[in-house]
Amino acid sequence: MVRALHAALARAGDDDAVGAVIILGSRDAFSAGADLKTFLSADPPLSQALVRRELGALFLLIEAYRKPLVAAVNGDALGAGFGLVAAAHLAVAVETARFGLPGVRLGIMPMTIMPAVFRTLPRKLGLELMLTGRLMDAPEALERGFINAIAPADGLVEAAVRLAREASNTALTIEGSNRPLTIGV
Repeated sequence: MVRALHAALARAGDDDAVGAVIILGSRDAFSAGADLKTFLSADPPLSQALVRRELGALFLLIEAYRKPLVAAVNGDALGAGFGLVAAAHLAVAVETARFGLPGVRLGIMPMTIMPAVFRTLPRKLGLELMLTGRLMDAPEALERGFINAIAPADGLVEAAVRLAREASNTALTIEGSNRPLTIGV
């Protein structure tokens, strides 16, 4: 999934017809992050590190992204999904969305994700979420500035498009040129 998202963002970044990008979860959750069983894998540590390196490369791409990148959070954003929302320039979420790092309860430290989280949240709140595994709900995420808005489920995409349009300072249309591109995760 990380490779596919990286490739799609790279293509959209090079496409002059795309004025902004919206990342939208394709199932009930925005992203539940990595399969935690992979952290208990028998693969050699170097092999595991190379796989995780791809997530770091994705966050570096997002950090340098020249077009507005909006996370449309349709459900829980956990682990790497939490990091993806933190890395996105803007975010809108449904009221039932939750954000956090539950893997820390299993001893998995989210080192690749934390730089993006600490750029978005106050340090002590970021540390609390990282050290306790507590999940933050959408109203708290809005209050803390982690997301920009809450939208009803049936209006999430429209709210994300509106935010993308405002951020790109161009007249965007879904069908026309210079449109926002929606990428499902």
